[in-house]
Amino acid sequence: MRLLRALLFWAPSAALGGVLWLLAQPEPPPPPPPPPPLSAASALEPIEWTEVGAFADDAEALKNWADALRGSAGYYHKRPRTAKYRFGGYSATAGQLAALCEELAQAAESGDPAQLHKALRDKAKPFRSVGSDHAGEVMVTGYYEASLKGSRTRSDKHAYPLYKKPDDLITVRLRDFSAKLPNKRVMGLVKGDRLRPYHDRAAIDDKQKLSGRGLELVWVDSPVDAFFLHIQGSGRVELAEGGGMRVGYAGANGRPYFAVGRALIENGAIPREKMSLEAIRDWLEANPQRRDWLLNQNPSYVFFRETEGGPYGNIGVSLTGGYSIATDHRLFPRGAPALLHSELPTFASADALTPNGWRPVSRLVVNQDTGGAIRGAGRVDWFQGYGFNAERTAGSLKQPGARLVLFAPKELQPWPEEVKPAPPPEPVEPWHERLWRRLSENAPWRAE
Repeated sequence: MRLLRALLFWAPSAALGGVLWLLAQPEPPPPPPPPPPLSAASALEPIEWTEVGAFADDAEALKNWADALRGSAGYYHKRPRTAKYRFGGYSATAGQLAALCEELAQAAESGDPAQLHKALRDKAKPFRSVGSDHAGEVMVTGYYEASLKGSRTRSDKHAYPLYKKPDDLITVRLRDFSAKLPNKRVMGLVKGDRLRPYHDRAAIDDKQKLSGRGLELVWVDSPVDAFFLHIQGSGRVELAEGGGMRVGYAGANGRPYFAVGRALIENGAIPREKMSLEAIRDWLEANPQRRDWLLNQNPSYVFFRETEGGPYGNIGVSLTGGYSIATDHRLFPRGAPALLHSELPTFASADALTPNGWRPVSRLVVNQDTGGAIRGAGRVDWFQGYGFNAERTAGSLKQPGARLVLFAPKELQPWPEEVKPAPPPEPVEPWHERLWRRLSENAPWRAE
């Protein structure tokens, strides 16, 4: 009986004591905040010249960089002089950037490294990409001007079309409808009274949704070569009739880009550390029955036009092999001079496809292109030019740990920020709800 009384007395006392103990405990510390979302305001940060690093300043490197800079200067001259370009929290005008590119090009053309170093320090302000880790790390891949064989007329040998941009492909800029909408574009096809996603790769290539509409620009002899042209964006076609033609990017279907190498890694077909363009080609050659499955993993589809000269980047000037780069156009200023610290492959022989090593490279480059798969501050695509060496180099590049520095004019203005209304205050949790929540979290039973 005394035991029963003791239990009856102890149970409510213990419960009350537990409640009081819970109320006395401090709230658990909140989890560390996630890194702030990356935007054009935070993608670049100013640095000191001591943080820039050395770069190749031999005569050939300086001449090629000067040629690329002249292209950017021409682009800026076509823009309104007061058009703004963003460097993190600062802005420069097209007029300022045109002058900077011309002054740096003139210094580079002198062939005197000391003159170029002086021009950079006197005229430019360095900014570092914050990279994918907010500490400056950048992943560098490569691209090139592809080489294909084809014909202007269809034949059994040349049976795979490169399509021109179809006239039923509609582009919608969301901001045209409301300033509250994201600053994005969507592409689609009008069906009835609605805009639907445009045909994907499987619909265009397998179901031939564009066939018979007069959209065939040229016919090529390999669907695999055509696929890789879609990724590179530009190429040269050696024509069976004689001569050749250059083709360049005219538009895309708006579907998301998916790297087919990822599908091969996830299916265990190719180890991640051995993934390259050549590895994908070898797998396709060994597995022809699965070709369509793999290519259709990437629903994005590119349309082409015949071009004179080029290849052209997103600022409309010819790219310079080894000296033009592509970055995320939403984050980095188009046409800006830059410095890339990365690596390039070495090969055992002139015809080797697989690198036998890597050498560090610090190269003056120019930001003259973009790409559907080049997203974020931690991505750079490095244009390697045309030919076998360009293809094997670009196909091997996937180098983490790179650094990217962009050069802005020295005199900058703060970028005008949008004034956003303060968020409403957080609601206060009533004490009884807080007590019940704490009891539920700490008790051996769980509230349902």
